[in-house]
Amino acid sequence: MVDVSYQMVLSTLQTVGLLVGIIYYLTIMRNSQKNQQMQLETRQSQLFMQLFQYHIDKVRWKDSWMLTEMRWDDYDDFTRKYDSSVDIENFAQRYNHWYFWEGMGLLLKKGLVDKEMIYHLLSAGFGVLMSWDKFAPVIREMRVQLDQPDLFMWFEYLADEMKKMTEEQGRPWKPVENWGVLIRDKT
Repeated sequence: MVDVSYQMVLSTLQTVGLLVGIIYYLTIMRNSQKNQQMQLETRQSQLFMQLFQYHIDKVRWKDSWMLTEMRWDDYDDFTRKYDSSVDIENFAQRYNHWYFWEGMGLLLKKGLVDKEMIYHLLSAGFGVLMSWDKFAPVIREMRVQLDQPDLFMWFEYLADEMKKMTEEQGRPWKPVENWGVLIRDKT
């Protein structure tokens, strides 16, 4: 017969206690990870909804529409017509519009918003692609003139990513010239 000693009972209890502690710790860690994931998803959803609310704002749409109406021949013509010293209202609308895209691009680059979600929010990237096509020559020249090579780099990044998405979806982006005029002529 096995002789059970006090030392064996104590050792067994310690082992059982250690196993219970490890299982408890692993359970707590798993629950903590689940909670962190839920908090992250909640924050991402809140961020997305804030972006969505801004994106569908009536004033923003009016401003965006006014920007589609802008016409210029070259960078000098653009600055003569739309520079902040000439038309502060247009400047404010334009920078508000550009910085929205800039912020979206940075959030996308940092992985804080989902690329596919943004693609669908932006109607297959249409708004950002149209804006980038229209203003890219001006922004690129501004980079040179202001010696700011990274000026609106996240706006460009967002447009590039949305362009890739359109290609992946089998609908490559085709720039539209005079979009505002085309829509108005059809009504």
